[in-house]
Amino acid sequence: MRALITGGSGFIGSHLADRLLERGDQVIILDDLSTGRLANIAHLDGDPNAEFVLGSVLNADLVDHVVSRVDVVYHLAAAVGVNLIVEKPLESLMTNIRGTEIV
Repeated sequence: MRALITGGSGFIGSHLADRLLERGDQVIILDDLSTGRLANIAHLDGDPNAEFVLGSVLNADLVDHVVSRVDVVYHLAAAVGVNLIVEKPLESLMTNIRGTEIV
């Protein structure tokens, strides 16, 4: 199965990627690295079944492109953390609500 994980470089998304790859799936990780970390998925570098795409769920063209290549989407991308949401409420709402609409 081919899977897309939005927010795949975050804690939960990176662990999900590991499990999907362990069972033999192909995984595309879409993340803008706003709260996720490349270090969480660095061990996947060179894995032929794993692909990292740097980008935002707010980019409808990019989302359409990667969604067209997969069988299932795990949508985990979100603005997280109290400080971030308090300091950037509009951006957080856009990511969490509009991003979900686009996905």
